[in-house]
Amino acid sequence: MVNKWNKKLVIGWSIVMLMVLLAMLVTYFFIFYDEDLNESLSLTVTIETNQSEQESIAYKLWNEYLQPFQQTTTSSWKRISDVRYHQFKILAGDTSHFAVSVDFDVKLEKGKWSAHRNWGRVEKDGTIKGIEWTLRIKKTGENAYTLERIEKTPLAVAGLDPVTDLYQQKAGIKVADRNNRYQIVNEGLEVTYDDGKHWQKVPVNIAELFEGAYNAARLELIEGSYTISPEKTAFVIGNDQNVRILLSTDKGKSWSEEPVPNTLPGIRMRLLGFTSDRDGYLILTGDKTMSWEANVIFVTRDGGKNWSKAGHVEEQRLITDGGFINEKLGFISFGSINVMDEPPRPSLYRTTDGGKSWAEVKIPIPAEYKGIFVEAEIPIFDGSQGTLLVNQGPNGDYQGGKVMARYISLDNGATWTFANLVDPDQVMGE
Repeated sequence: MVNKWNKKLVIGWSIVMLMVLLAMLVTYFFIFYDEDLNESLSLTVTIETNQSEQESIAYKLWNEYLQPFQQTTTSSWKRISDVRYHQFKILAGDTSHFAVSVDFDVKLEKGKWSAHRNWGRVEKDGTIKGIEWTLRIKKTGENAYTLERIEKTPLAVAGLDPVTDLYQQKAGIKVADRNNRYQIVNEGLEVTYDDGKHWQKVPVNIAELFEGAYNAARLELIEGSYTISPEKTAFVIGNDQNVRILLSTDKGKSWSEEPVPNTLPGIRMRLLGFTSDRDGYLILTGDKTMSWEANVIFVTRDGGKNWSKAGHVEEQRLITDGGFINEKLGFISFGSINVMDEPPRPSLYRTTDGGKSWAEVKIPIPAEYKGIFVEAEIPIFDGSQGTLLVNQGPNGDYQGGKVMARYISLDNGATWTFANLVDPDQVMGE
């Protein structure tokens, strides 16, 4: 009888413990998984006229959203026992559709679980510190605002990491790829895919890599005129009507030359890149006269074997940077522009149809930085959210000339909002 009673007791306790564990897991997943964060949305609140600031709107929606998680459940314990926010910060958008980041801590009534992904570490008392969300909010009535979606705030938006390659990449700064690179040795070109352990000779005459309107030393390749990766390595060679793409898709073991039709005389800039295994672009400028030149955009849809003309930008000033994000979305920067008596400002153009048509994008410079940040670089994107850097141009001397302005877009680069300054060399405040 005792053994049977003990067995029943053990089974009973096992069932109880299993139920408790399941409850904890359900709560944990409900709070921390992205899918569940948006399960109860959309959420709409009415705002008083004197609370129409975007941060205040975000606070009310955030607070309203968290209310159910703080209520007592049928299990007689709370999912969250305490919530404390640190700051709300407008990231991008306008008064009708915007994104706000919130940095906050929560304390779980029954904690000691591992936090999911990058949410943060759970302390012994059940506290999770430094949770960062992006709240995407839309005005849906005269005084009504709707929380459309909650996302984890990327590091590129939430704040700045220490000055490392990872930080620079997330801030939008181009970082050299050590594993996949080239070297010019004894008038020959070589590539490596393992940080220099092995080198593969490229079958090209060095002179062909520098043809056109290029008069600098031939110690380094023209910036933007090549791409090196294990999947696809390509170099722009030739000039005038004999421009080709030297292409390898097997780490330099075999090569082919693919012609680019109807190009320009006296090629100056050549910007080559691939946005997928099949989609690529080539931006050429040439026929330069004083500070004016022509431009033409080519695309490939078969991995670089065949190239066709997509279009050109009507603007004929000198291009400083350009590239595509995908087969449709692309940007070209014409450096800075002076209009009337205004300080110089960035001149950035955008296409959404693969380079057929282009329109200038407005980059609003804060009053205190007008005439300082003048030259847009090509943005990077995480989905529809983009990060754009605007530098000081070749003559910039603000804080040593390396500090840049960072902008955020939520609509594939159609509009941009100033976010903060990027200080890669940590010179500010010295």
